Amino acid sequence: MGGVTGSTVGALPVGLDDNLGWLLAQVCRAHGSVLERAVAGIPHGLRGFQALCGAVHESARNQAQLGRQLDIDRTVMVYLVDDLVAAGLVERTMDPADRRNKLIRGTEAGRARLEETRAAILAAEATVLAPLDPEDQERFREMLRTVVAYNLNLVAETE
Repeated sequence: MGGVTGSTVGALPVGLDDNLGWLLAQVCRAHGSVLERAVAGIPHGLRGFQALCGAVHESARNQAQLGRQLDIDRTVMVYLVDDLVAAGLVERTMDPADRRNKLIRGTEAGRARLEETRAAILAAEATVLAPLDPEDQERFREMLRTVVAYNLNLVAETE
C-alpha cells in the first residue's frame, strides 16, 4: 500500500514523510546542489569554503585542530590548505607561543572571497528554504544550531 502524503509543498512518499534521516538527506542533497555553484571559485569547493571560514575567523589554533573541526583527515587537510595558500586565500604563520605550530589565517583576499561567497551562499540557501517564510527560516536555523551544539557536546563528553 504505497503512496504519497499531502503537504503544503507537495507530496512525500508514505513511510518516508516522517523519517528524519530521509528528510535530512533530501534537504542536504538540495543544499549541496545549490551550494556547489556558490563555492565554485574556492579550491575544494564546500570543504575549502569551510576551511577558509575557519581560517578567517580563527576558529582553530592550527591546521590539525581545524581539520578536526571540519572532520577532514589530516593528510587531506594538508593538500586542502596547500591549495588555499596557493590561491592566496590563507597563509601559514609561525605560532608565537609554539614555533613548531603553524597557524592558518585568512589573507585580505581570503576575507574578500569569503564575503563574496557568503552572499552567494545566502542566495542559494534562500532557494532551498523558499517554502518557509523568513521567520520560519530563522527558527529552522536556530533549531539546527541547538541540535548541532547539543550533539557536539555529547561527542566531546565521550572523547
